[in-house]
Formats: sequence, C-alpha cells, structure tokens
Amino acid sequence: MLLHTSKTAANLVADTRGMSQSDTHQSSAYKPSTHKIDTDSANSTQGYKNKQGHDKNNRAGVIIIGAGMAGSRFAIELARAQQHSIQQKNTHLSGMQVTDADVPLPITLISKEPQVGYNRIMLSPVLSGETAFEDTYLYDKADYEALGITVLAGLSVDTINTEQQYIKLDDGQVRHYAKLVIATGSTARILPFPNHTAKGVHVFRDVADVTALTNYAHQNKTGLVIGGGVLGLEAACAMAVQGASMTVVHTGDYVLNRQLDLPAAQLLQDELGRRGVSLELSTHTEAIAINDKDEVCGLVLKDGRTLPADFIVMAVGVMPNTSLAKASGLNVGHGIVVDDCMHTSCPHVYAIGECVELDGELFGMVAPVNQQVDTLVTVLKEAVISSATTAGDTKFLQAHWQPFISKPLSLKLKISGVAVFSAGQIAFSDTEAESIEMLVYHQPTLNHYHCLYLKDNKVIGAVLYGDVHDGSFYSQLITDSVDISLIKDDLIFGSAYCDLDAQAMSDTTTDRLSDEVEVTELMEEAS
Repeated sequence: MLLHTSKTAANLVADTRGMSQSDTHQSSAYKPSTHKIDTDSANSTQGYKNKQGHDKNNRAGVIIIGAGMAGSRFAIELARAQQHSIQQKNTHLSGMQVTDADVPLPITLISKEPQVGYNRIMLSPVLSGETAFEDTYLYDKADYEALGITVLAGLSVDTINTEQQYIKLDDGQVRHYAKLVIATGSTARILPFPNHTAKGVHVFRDVADVTALTNYAHQNKTGLVIGGGVLGLEAACAMAVQGASMTVVHTGDYVLNRQLDLPAAQLLQDELGRRGVSLELSTHTEAIAINDKDEVCGLVLKDGRTLPADFIVMAVGVMPNTSLAKASGLNVGHGIVVDDCMHTSCPHVYAIGECVELDGELFGMVAPVNQQVDTLVTVLKEAVISSATTAGDTKFLQAHWQPFISKPLSLKLKISGVAVFSAGQIAFSDTEAESIEMLVYHQPTLNHYHCLYLKDNKVIGAVLYGDVHDGSFYSQLITDSVDISLIKDDLIFGSAYCDLDAQAMSDTTTDRLSDEVEVTELMEEAS
C-alpha cells in the first residue's frame, strides 16, 4: 500500500520530538601500514611516541592537545595548508634573491591515548565484529611523518602557562608554543545512581570500552543499556550480534524520541526486536543492584521491578573536557568559549571540537567539528617564522579567514542493515504546528517511511526510514532554505523526481521579467 498525503502537523505534535546532536558522519579511515594495535591491551602504543619530539632548532610552534578526530585532522590539514602556502610563495619568488625565507611553524600533536587519530564513530562496527580496529585510523603513521608532524602518544598535559606560553606534560617535559590548539574532546556522562561505581558499570567511548564489552558479549552475558539514543542503540545491537542478551532502558516513550517521529521509531523498534534487543520504555532507574563483591547484578527501577544484568552500559550523552582549560584561566561555560574563528579568551590559544562552546551551542557531531577544523586552518595556515609581520599583513590574512557558521544537523544510525535519517526540526509547539505542513510516504511492504515537514514552502525537517538515499538532498534543501513550490508535488519521492535546475531557471526568468517590469515603469515615469 502506498500513501502520499499532505496535511498539517497540528494534530500530530504529540508524536514528534526535536533533534539532538549525535555523531552522524563517518570520515574515511586510513589503515596504518607500519604498526598494529593490540586492542586487548590498554597500554599498546602503536609506535607513535617520540619523547624527543622537539623541532630540530628548538623553535616554538603549533602545539595541539588532543589527537582525536578533531586534533589529528587539524594537524594534517594545517601541515598540508602550510606546505601549499610555502610552495605558492616559492613559485611566486622564483628567480628572486630572498634573504629571509618563510618557514612554517613546527606542529606537535599530543595524544593522551596510546592510539592516535582513530575514527571514534567506527567503534560501533568494531564492537559488532564487522570492522577491525586497525581499519579505523584516519591517517597512516607515515602521513604524520611525511608532513613533519611530531606525535607524542600516551602523554597528557598537566599544565598550561598562558603568560609564558608553555605546557608541561605528565612525564616532566616542558614545551613552549607560539600557537596552542585545545582539542580535548568530551567524556561520557555517568549518571550518579547509587552504586554507579560498581564493577560492571561501563560507558562506550574508547578502545578500552570496546575490549571490555566484547568480552562480556563473548561470554553470552546479560547486559542493560541505559539510554535509547543513537549510541545506546548502536552499542546494544553490536553486543547482541556478538552473543550478549541486551535490553535498552529508556525514559522516553520511544527510542530516538529526540530525532525521530513516532511512525519511524515504531519501525525501528520492530527491527530491534527482530535483532534480539528488548526495550524498557518510559522507564526510570532508581539504583544499580550489586552483590556482596560490589559487582553489578541488576537495575532497580522506580516502579519497583529489578532487571537482572551482568553489566550495564551508560549511554546518556557526553560532557566537554574543559578542566585543563578552566585551570589555565580560559573562559569556560559548558564548553571552552570560542568565537567564530575558534579563538579562546586567551591570546594565541584556540579550541576546536566537542570541547568548545560557541554562542551557547555545543557540538557533538562530526560535520560541525570538521567545519571548525577548516576554519582554524584558514586562521593559522600562514603562521610562519620570518621577519616581523606588519599590521597590513595581519589585516590581509584576517580577510582570508573563513568563520565557522553553525548549520542544521542530521542523523544516521551506524547499525548494519538499519537505515535511518533525520534532519532539521521535527518537533513543534501547538502554535507552531498550525503552520506546519507534512508530506508523508509510507510503503509498509518494504518498511519504507518518509516524512517531510514544510513551512512557507520550504523544507524545515525530514525523517526517513528504510530508504535514506535522498537524505543529503533533503538536508541541503533545509540548509539552503530552498523554495520548493515548483517541485512540491513530487518532493516526497526524492531528488530523481525533482528538477531543481528547471526551478532555478524559472526563478531566474521570473527575476528577469520582474527587472524588465521595473525598468519599464521607470521609463514610463521618466517620460
């Protein structure tokens, strides 16, 4: 049966919820060719540590604290941009006598984890056994070496002295910087239920977590995931595939209630059931039950029931890592406060990624973090060691900065065989709902469901289940605030049925005719 309907959302407000920020984009991973990671050991080092690490001329350079997806990508992209900039200058100055050549600032990348620059988003398929951890690296070790990036792995920064511009590492090293970039990411949130520190309570955030949870699954243990968001569902499905008996405990009326509407969520919940993942919805936790060895044995609910469990995974969001920045005197709110060019409150200190806050907004998705990286590259790519920079030079460089602009977010689940997409606004107040129009497509035999939310002939939200190929198309319509009047009748069926070029041509023709009318009116007035 095929349904294609257009209706207002006023009567469906109760079935919709707003979006939250979750990881949705998978960056391409580069397999390290010269080392392997022992995921059974939290102390594996992959050969990155270089305790010498100083520039050969002991010059202060760019130091990046944090080698996650933001920090490692920034190091690589900045080094590439610096090389390109120097090459352009050399080409321009070819044949000229240069007495004071520009030299890019050396780059040092510091990783608290022994594993450097892996794609954290890919931990879900690693946990399910679909992907090897070695395949999650964003870059090969050789990429850092070829670009002259010094990588210090398995070390943390204890102190930042912003006045004298140096950092102190936990092994006693002191390193001076010309520019400092903080990319400390975030930490998984732990809800302080009674007994939350018991043995068997875990989060799902890094390689060590994957190892511990895999061991439970291989022993066919019974597990509970607290949190029915993206990460919680991914963790539950991954462990179920590996042999664990899994149940998701969620306070909402349905899973992903902040990203999906009710019809899409019901389709997803049916699929979770087929995969052996049970659900406890509209359920609130009272305490974690433990035995006399301080080991998890269940979850006590506020309705009086106790769900048995050998282990518990908390998947209830993340918190920006700001303690180092706060101790260093930087302005910190919920995250490290930055402007749209990623400057912190301290000169020569910048921040990017999940640790930052911009205009009150936090960032937990890959797309905006990558945008932040791109912005900061434009700010720092001309940072060189050369003769004194003039005020005119500085003004010229600032004119080429590309400020970060927050854009609408989208969601995709990383569960094999499950296709879910969500973007824009899908929850509305009673007053808002009166002006919202919905286009709905539902093909029950294929488990396909599409719902578009329109306002003033513009797409402001989209939910897709089953067939998500047009997700990027709808997302772009939302981001660009495109008038869809001429393609509205076919919009729900996807980009293949919508000729945006024809609409653009029509818009251009309309603008031209409008201009001609205005010119004619002016000529008539003049005569």
